[in-house]
Amino acid sequence: MSKVEYGIVTGSAPSLQTVGNDIVYALKKLGHSAICTRYQIPYYKAKKLFQKAIVFIPFDPLCSTTWFVMAKDYLNARIPTILYTTLEGIPKEKYIKEWYASDLLYIANSKFTKEMMEKVNVPVSGIIYHGVNLDHIAQSQPQKDLLKAKLDAKVIFGTVCSDLPRKGLRTLAKVVKLAEKELPEAKFYILTKVMSGSFFTNMKNVVVDNRFGRLERQKILSLIGSFDYYICSSHAEGFGLPLLEAQAQGVPVICGEYKPLTEITTKETAFYVPIIDEIYQDDRYGILFLYHLYRPEDMVEQIKKAYEIYTCNQEKYRQMSQKAKELANQFNILDVYSKFIE
Repeated sequence: MSKVEYGIVTGSAPSLQTVGNDIVYALKKLGHSAICTRYQIPYYKAKKLFQKAIVFIPFDPLCSTTWFVMAKDYLNARIPTILYTTLEGIPKEKYIKEWYASDLLYIANSKFTKEMMEKVNVPVSGIIYHGVNLDHIAQSQPQKDLLKAKLDAKVIFGTVCSDLPRKGLRTLAKVVKLAEKELPEAKFYILTKVMSGSFFTNMKNVVVDNRFGRLERQKILSLIGSFDYYICSSHAEGFGLPLLEAQAQGVPVICGEYKPLTEITTKETAFYVPIIDEIYQDDRYGILFLYHLYRPEDMVEQIKKAYEIYTCNQEKYRQMSQKAKELANQFNILDVYSKFIE
């Protein structure tokens, strides 16, 4: 195997792989050679595989220590390397070694990530937002009418969500329960993991799809494009790529009004749920996750507004849809990931 220009070194988590593969896709479209891995590559192998490295990993000073060591090994082996990172809260300072800040070069994926890292005196050299692969969006095949007929729904609110506590599925279950009586012709479609389905037991207005992590990327995009609205129930995020992918398909979003979500949405493309409190939550990682708390009743109010617009004012819905597409186009991977070449 001949040496390529860029090695994108990241983990096996679906969210990491999606971004890593999109970076490779963009670099290749821009005329460069690149590969993406699903695991760490020791420096002596890396020297034979690629000329430069982008290590994409959350800035978790407890769980990501070996990735930081690997990046430093790359630099010592004269492989130009940056750490592209995301963060959902403030890192625990007791796990941060001095050389994390002094010896490594960091690029954040959002203003929020940058602010959190700088709170613990880790310098960030710049921000490169995650991008949306508009080619893959164009190839997706949403089947909104078919899904509505299958669910007997007038309006579909959907989400793609893991079962991590910070993703807010317990809160979403309360939201769905509250909406059940007021919006009987609205349905909620939730792509998640098996255990999370128990949150929605005995609810008639929800469909739980347990194939999270097992669906091909194009099928996920097609599913998101089949929703009328995308719901982000998360209490803590480092970016929120599904919101961009939804907007790129003209699907407005409903989410908490907090950074980084407000960095990739606007009041013209989203229904914001007010945040009533912020707390640092210890979920047994090297990060104190910054939880943005909202009342389920407030999210239901935004869902009701969205429902009324879709059923009573299709022209306004089309305008929101168009604005959403225009916003997402600003995050085209060919534009945002070209900054890595610099």
